[in-house]
Amino acid sequence: MRKCPRCHKEMQENCYIVDEAQVISDFSVIEKKPDLKKIVYPLKAAICKTCGYVETYVDVEEEYIEDDEKKD
Repeated sequence: MRKCPRCHKEMQENCYIVDEAQVISDFSVIEKKPDLKKIVYPLKAAICKTCGYVETYVDVEEEYIEDDEKKD
């Protein structure tokens, strides 16, 4: 449960930010490891329905590794 830093009410979590021009894709944060593998974290948002404050965050439990090389 996140609390709004403005009004201290409970925020609605697990919301996503979507580019209206690219409705099929969500934003993500990519961490590049020393072995050149990428760890991708979906970017999420929390919304305060009382005052309208929006906060972005990543859930570090929801990661997946993306290879640059394609496997046949």
